[in-house]
Amino acid sequence: MLKYTAIRTVWIFIILWTILSLNFTILRLAPEYPPPTDEEQQIYYRRQVHDGYMTVRVLRADRPQDVEEIEFLSEPVNRESRSHYEIDRRDGEIQSIRIFEPTPISQQYFSWLTNIVTEWNWGLSTRVQVNVPVFEVLRSRIPVTVQLNLIALAFYIPVGFTLGIIAALRKDTILDNLISISVMVMISIPSFVSMLFLVLIFGYQLGWFPTQFPARDITGTIRYTALVLPVLGLSFGAIAGLTRTTRAELTEVLTSEFLLLARTKGLSRPQAVVRHAMRNSMVPLVPGIIFSFVGLLSGSVIIERIYRIPGTGRIFIRAMEPNNYDYNLILGITAFYTIVGLFAVLLVDLSYGIVDPRIRMGARK
Repeated sequence: MLKYTAIRTVWIFIILWTILSLNFTILRLAPEYPPPTDEEQQIYYRRQVHDGYMTVRVLRADRPQDVEEIEFLSEPVNRESRSHYEIDRRDGEIQSIRIFEPTPISQQYFSWLTNIVTEWNWGLSTRVQVNVPVFEVLRSRIPVTVQLNLIALAFYIPVGFTLGIIAALRKDTILDNLISISVMVMISIPSFVSMLFLVLIFGYQLGWFPTQFPARDITGTIRYTALVLPVLGLSFGAIAGLTRTTRAELTEVLTSEFLLLARTKGLSRPQAVVRHAMRNSMVPLVPGIIFSFVGLLSGSVIIERIYRIPGTGRIFIRAMEPNNYDYNLILGITAFYTIVGLFAVLLVDLSYGIVDPRIRMGARK
């Protein structure tokens, strides 16, 4: 087991490196969107030089070979064509111009890897929080997203299991049909649509819960009641999926020959279900639950925007706004979601051996 886990962990880092390397290359080849103001741009470009993504070329007015280019850059009509430079003026006269030029992509890539490995430096945000390190931006937002999704996970698992077990044990009854119809409705409605209805009904019309997530400086019970609507919005689809899967797996196990044998040996129906049926039906269910956490994370991207939750999903959408891209922040959030997804796959593989010890992890035969 330890050897298998170690090998899979190594492969996780290889896949993570490959995904992030491709994303880095694509984003570096895309059109650049530096900070909007001149002062912010100066700070940003100097940091780019420090991090190894740019170099500085200085044009001096006292060098004859630089005079022509200085005159070209000093004309207002040409400023937009070469915006990555600073002009040093004294007494109204141009003394020098510092031009910031990007290094080759290969050099930027190795600088990027070096900065991450040695300093955990993912660059600066250029639009969402200008010139703030990427993981400084994410540090306060990742716990909010994880907390929201873990609460939703803890809520929908017992509810989904319970409804699925009831539907399987009461198969083809009115109760089973009602649960099946409810499952079809919930699984057909996207989470953001459910969230909108919840906010309109329980937030605006009934006034039972806040209509948006409270600010950080607000304390009290509102911080807990504000979690109710987003948790419900995230959970409806997950409850429906878990209920349907539980009912299908448990129904199949209840009709199997080994369960009939257990009944003939004297076990009651509840004993046979708890000791044998549930354990065998859990093999495909536990991996599905782990994968569903990744699905909750992706669904929370929209819900965080609707409910104004200060999580990673909300700033990810802001970083993806057209003509206002924040590439470094996009790369940092992509790394977060990729890490969660890859380790979820590892947990899925390990869960098979935990649920059913007969499954040998990494066995050749």
